[in-house]
Amino acid sequence: MSHFVVAVHCGAGYHSVQKEDAYVKLCKSTCLKDSLLTNAGVGSSLNINGCVECDACIMEGKKLVFGAVGAISGVKNPVEVSATLVNRQLGDKLSLGRLHPSVLVGDGAKQWAEENGIKTLETRHLITDEARKTYQSHKRKLDIVNERDSSKKMKLTEQREDKTEESCDVEEEEKIQDTVGAIVMDTSGNIATAVSSGGISLKQSGRLGPAATYGAGCWAYNQRPGKPGVGTSTSGSGEHIMKTLLARESALSIQQEDNASLGLSNCYKNNFLESEFLEEEDDKLAGVLALKQNEEDTVEVLWGHTTDSMCVGYMSSSLKKPKVVMSRLPEGGIPGKSFTMSGVSI
Repeated sequence: MSHFVVAVHCGAGYHSVQKEDAYVKLCKSTCLKDSLLTNAGVGSSLNINGCVECDACIMEGKKLVFGAVGAISGVKNPVEVSATLVNRQLGDKLSLGRLHPSVLVGDGAKQWAEENGIKTLETRHLITDEARKTYQSHKRKLDIVNERDSSKKMKLTEQREDKTEESCDVEEEEKIQDTVGAIVMDTSGNIATAVSSGGISLKQSGRLGPAATYGAGCWAYNQRPGKPGVGTSTSGSGEHIMKTLLARESALSIQQEDNASLGLSNCYKNNFLESEFLEEEDDKLAGVLALKQNEEDTVEVLWGHTTDSMCVGYMSSSLKKPKVVMSRLPEGGIPGKSFTMSGVSI
C-alpha cells in the first residue's frame, strides 16, 4: 500500500440545511474533537443531571487491540484516554503478570487518565452555552410530560387535542446526533478506527453507549491472507447499534463480499433493519462509515445510514484536498425505515 487514507464522520441523525456549510467545513478540517458543533468532549449533550459524560473507543487492526472509556467526565478529549489504553496494551505487561485494562468507566477512568498524564478539568468547563440551553429546553418538556403522566387527569384523546402537548415535541434542530468518528489507514496498510460521543440529551447518568462497547462503536482489521482490510465507525441510536453489534457485523459483511457496497447493504438489511434483536423497534436509526482495503492496492470509502442525514469527509495522499459529502435520504425516504448508501474508490 503506497498511500494513506483518512475518513471521518460527524454524526448520523438530522443536519439542518441551514447548518450544512458549517458541517462541511468541519469535516474538511478533520479537527472534530474540539468543535462545538459535535456531541463529543466540549459541547456534549448533558445527561439527566445536567452533566457531561462521554464514551469513546479506538481499535487498531494489526494486533486487534481495543481501548475504550465510558461515562467519563472531566476530560476534554475522551478519545485520548482510549488511545492511551491501546498504547498501554501494546506495551509491556504490568507487574505480577497483570493485564492492562481495555475498558474503563466513570471515576475510575478519570483517575486512570490522571495517573497516565492526561490533563483533566472540572466538568463545568465542558459545558457550552448551547448545550446548557438545549438541556434546559429538553428538561422543561420532560417535566411537563412527567407532571401530566403523574396526574392522570387528562384522557389520551384530550392530550392529542391539547395544543400545549405539541410544544413538548423535540424540535428538529434538537434531534441531531453528532457523534464523531474516524477511520485511518497508513502507508503500511495499518488500519485504526475511533468513535466518540456525549450520548443523547437527558440520558441516564452512568449510561454506557456504543462508543464504549466492543463491536458496536468501531472495528478495525488489517489485511491478512484471504481477508481484506476493513474499518468501520458508527453513529445513531446507541441501543440499536449495541444490540446489533453494528460496527463488527458491518465489517464482517464487507469482508465476505467482493463488492463492498453489497456487503454493507446486506448488513443493513439482514443485521439491522430486519434484525430479530430490533423486532420491537418501529424506527431503527444508525449510520456506518466504512473503509475496505482491496488487494489491487485500492481503497474504498463507504457510508450508509437510515437516519435523515450523515456528514462524511475523506482525504488521501492521492487527493489534492479533502472531499466532503452531506448524505441525505432520497426523496420519499423515511428515517428509521429507509436506507441509503454511497461510496468512492481512492
